[in-house]
Amino acid sequence: MAKMEEHPPMGNWEDEVDLWKYFAILRKVWWKIVLISLTTGVVTLLFIFTKPNIYQATAIITPSMDEKRQNPAMGALASFGVTIGGPSNVEGLESLFKSNDLAVRVFRKYNLWPILFADRFDPVTGKMKSAWTNRLLSRDKGPGSPSDWDAIRAANGLLKVSVNKRAGTVSVSFESPSAEGSANIVKYFLEEGKSRLQEEALDRAIQNKKFIEGQIGKTVDALNRDRLYSLLSQEVEREMMARNREQFGFSVIDSPRVPDRKIKPNRSQSAIFVMVLSFFAGWAYFVVREKSGDAGPGEPRGTVGEEKR
Repeated sequence: MAKMEEHPPMGNWEDEVDLWKYFAILRKVWWKIVLISLTTGVVTLLFIFTKPNIYQATAIITPSMDEKRQNPAMGALASFGVTIGGPSNVEGLESLFKSNDLAVRVFRKYNLWPILFADRFDPVTGKMKSAWTNRLLSRDKGPGSPSDWDAIRAANGLLKVSVNKRAGTVSVSFESPSAEGSANIVKYFLEEGKSRLQEEALDRAIQNKKFIEGQIGKTVDALNRDRLYSLLSQEVEREMMARNREQFGFSVIDSPRVPDRKIKPNRSQSAIFVMVLSFFAGWAYFVVREKSGDAGPGEPRGTVGEEKR
């Protein structure tokens, strides 16, 4: 039998040929690709300059020491189904500041719309124009008064709440086009968060006191009465502590400061990224066009380099 001739593998050689062909195409049209990428980068940069600067203010808080303590004597009252105390950990504070009710409360009381959407909100009429995307999709026909759902959506996008469990702290930050406005809005959230905790604690203490007083009137056993009186005195103490607003709920470790630098947009970085992306996109376009142009009239599109018989 004749021995079959062995041929070296052609895959790597063909890949190398194709790679050099791509670079040959780039060498021919590099100035067009560079012009396209530069134009795209300049247009992107000009577009980003139309966007306002965004500033972020941050505050760091921690639960108050009184809220962190757990009193074993309160287990007897809790066994009756009565709620004791407030948020005693960072998870409770996180849930508070992420709640929709708190966001609506802050927006209603302080009217944050002129700070967040100064170009769309009319303070005279109290109405806000729809975003251009909504007008384009015909979702909103005209200006209207901001609703609670508008406040919830704005807070979900601009309010950031994060927890450091190891340090036992909660970070509350807010982004807006105004540096001073961002710091004030964080203060508003802290103020209303503490007010809500205080109101809930006072209401809880009053309800618990009524319940304990009712149980004292029904209890005959002297030992149980002493325990109920002890619980009643503790609820009275909790009510007094809840009225001490400065030390109730949480303590502020770092108060919000007016930022001196914007957090976004990063105009130069965005423009460079778009330029690089458009450079490779233009290169790919000319490679595809070159391959399509090499195909003969009787050949399928994309068959390049086939030897004609």
